[in-house]
Amino acid sequence: MLFRVPGVPGRAVCAWWLLLLLGCWAAPANAQSASCALSLSGRISDHERRESLAGATVVVLETQQATQTEADGHYHLELCPGTYHVQVSFVGFASETAVLQVGAAVVRDFKLHPDAIVLQGAVVQGQHVTAPSPQPTATLSGQALQQTRGQALGEALQKISGVTAIQTGPSIFKPMIHGLHSNRVTILNNGVRQEGQQWGQEHGPEIDPFIASQLTVVKGAASVRYGSDAIGGVVLVEPKPLRDSVGTGGELQLVGMSNNGLGAASGTVEGNLRRLPALSWRAQGTAKRAGTMRAPGYYLKNSGFSEYDFSGALGWHKDTYGVEVFYSRFSTKLGILPAAHAESPTDLYAAIARQRPLETTSFNYDINRAYQQVRHDLLKATGFVKTGSIGRLQATVAQQVDYRNEYDLYDARNDDRAARNRPALSYTNRTTTGELLWEHKPLGHFSGSVGLAGTYQANRYASGTKGFIPYYNNTVGGAFAIERWQKQKWQVEAGVRADYRYLATRRAARELRDSVSVFYVDRQQFTYLTPAASLGAIYDATPHLSLSLTTSLTQRAPAVNERFSDGVHNAQYELGYDLVPGNGALHPETAYHTALTATWHDNPRFNGELTVYQTSIQGFIYQQPILPPVINIRGTLISWQYFQTNATLRGLDLGATYGLTPHWTLAGKATVVRGRDTKADQWQVYMPADRAELSVRYEAPEAASPRLTQRYVHLTGYAVARQTRVPADYASKDYALPPAGYALLGLETGATVHWGRLPLEVSVAGSNLLTQRYRDYLNRYRYFADEMGRNVTLRVRIPLEFGGASH
Repeated sequence: MLFRVPGVPGRAVCAWWLLLLLGCWAAPANAQSASCALSLSGRISDHERRESLAGATVVVLETQQATQTEADGHYHLELCPGTYHVQVSFVGFASETAVLQVGAAVVRDFKLHPDAIVLQGAVVQGQHVTAPSPQPTATLSGQALQQTRGQALGEALQKISGVTAIQTGPSIFKPMIHGLHSNRVTILNNGVRQEGQQWGQEHGPEIDPFIASQLTVVKGAASVRYGSDAIGGVVLVEPKPLRDSVGTGGELQLVGMSNNGLGAASGTVEGNLRRLPALSWRAQGTAKRAGTMRAPGYYLKNSGFSEYDFSGALGWHKDTYGVEVFYSRFSTKLGILPAAHAESPTDLYAAIARQRPLETTSFNYDINRAYQQVRHDLLKATGFVKTGSIGRLQATVAQQVDYRNEYDLYDARNDDRAARNRPALSYTNRTTTGELLWEHKPLGHFSGSVGLAGTYQANRYASGTKGFIPYYNNTVGGAFAIERWQKQKWQVEAGVRADYRYLATRRAARELRDSVSVFYVDRQQFTYLTPAASLGAIYDATPHLSLSLTTSLTQRAPAVNERFSDGVHNAQYELGYDLVPGNGALHPETAYHTALTATWHDNPRFNGELTVYQTSIQGFIYQQPILPPVINIRGTLISWQYFQTNATLRGLDLGATYGLTPHWTLAGKATVVRGRDTKADQWQVYMPADRAELSVRYEAPEAASPRLTQRYVHLTGYAVARQTRVPADYASKDYALPPAGYALLGLETGATVHWGRLPLEVSVAGSNLLTQRYRDYLNRYRYFADEMGRNVTLRVRIPLEFGGASH
């Protein structure tokens, strides 16, 4: 897909800019023209012999500007300020692509490595590149993303260093970034902030991962751009752009798993019309079903799930404007482990002490009580217009409706209510969001954007069901500005944001009046003004070493569940902070975050990245179990309560690859998090344990005319230590000590099978090959059951091209 970058006009530019930072920028015509004549030059040589390479090709992918080196190996191009992918190639040598920031004259030499190649047709593609962020950012795409197909979103994201997951059983995963999760991690689905019942730790993101061609994680506070809740980070679920070439195509993805009998099929069809080349469309759907999961030695009762999703998009794109409409529906039914239910405290402690649940089963696809039934609908409309010579204006409006029904293990004791099979909890969350974003054209060394964002949310529960959290209306309005400065080896980014939040709640309550329990309606209103600011810099120390530093301040308002949770929820009892006598009211969190990243990149053998960070949070809100358990009409339940303290989270993420030979690659990554309760001077509960992964990959050389291409074998070892950094009196605060550490072995092999004209991508992967018996500290069901045993996954991707043009 080719993109053309229009030239900056040679007339005076004067643009009103920024609600918060009003200013007027004036640039004389000759200065503007000169800014697009910045020199990019250098020398191309043979890395081994140090000889100049005459006739090497240099291409700027974004603009398609190209040149060839002279007899002495030198090249020269002229560019506007910006960030570009520059590709260098020469016959008999491995091509190299580098990301260059052009803010002034740049000199960049390339040393190409000899490579034996088979000459074939070549296609050069360019795409718009977003300027790199000072914040640590990781992306899962291509084959790495393909290796996660069939997994839940939170499970797939664990492939990224620094990202773990909190679990509820084998099918519910929520991403955790640097020890923070739930209300502190923002998820954007196709550019829209995901809004639903995400307050529950056992509420997985209602997003079909098959919809994404790329998953991006911004690690660390990203509140200036994405809102004050993004203290921990942001997950971007990004579909590929709509097709812009005439024709109809698509793909079919099939996944099967041996352990739980999972079968998944996801298909996509998309097209672009010859008679209306501005019009593009896409339709996508997924069906997924899994039966009971097998832990080492037994099947976990009622652990199956089913999922049915679909989405569609329609877009009209011209050079100066465009509009796009997107709709998606996510629908799932998830079984809840019956072992979490106990009749008495004796039964509960006995269940926790057992090596395996008292009730097991044979393999089946049944989903009985207790279970969750969830549906999430998203409708989004977005459009952009290039505002003449001053920039680009984009508007996005979205409506989301989230339906959540939760069924207890036992039917209602009233026969009439039991016959109606009503859920114990039934919530409907309706959210309308809007954003207006203006990106101004580069002015000298500056580029940036300013935006307005708003949210209106109404949460209701059905009549006749429990009000675990109250009715509430949540209204948020925000304004933000981000500005970048680039010059030579430096890029500096600064941003500010302010959000105003109005929260109105209504809940049923009771109190003792003259020794009589009186019920009444408690109505409360809360207002918050939460600021955010960030400052970061990137320094290209050498062509292969980049250093980035970012620091930020963010405030986050307490969520409704953190204040007012009250009652039984998924076989556990939870109580909000404001409802505990003597606590008073929660106050906002204030987070100070700093991260330093060193990246060693674009090298033929060794590449890697190291991030060290610290996040200090005043008023840190967290949840932990309390003793003794709660006893009520539904039995004996593990009890959870919200607390507030001051905390500091420190850690590091490390990832590296080393090319042993042209066909063998060694890779490793490690994640370390240290959380301290600084008010109590003790370790913070429920922080991820240290973990590391080491893998070796073999990619077979290509034959002359093979039926099998891109053959590979990938062996992985994954280890998680026991979490020993817990409070000294932890045994009196939790129902079980953190489980032992564990190590897992995985193996994957795959190839592209050329079946006629169809290149089928086929892979077989085995996880926990040694059937290791283990439990994970971050799984809420670790009290009762082990994790999944050996699992073999077959994945097939079939690209489809129907040929010809659509009419």
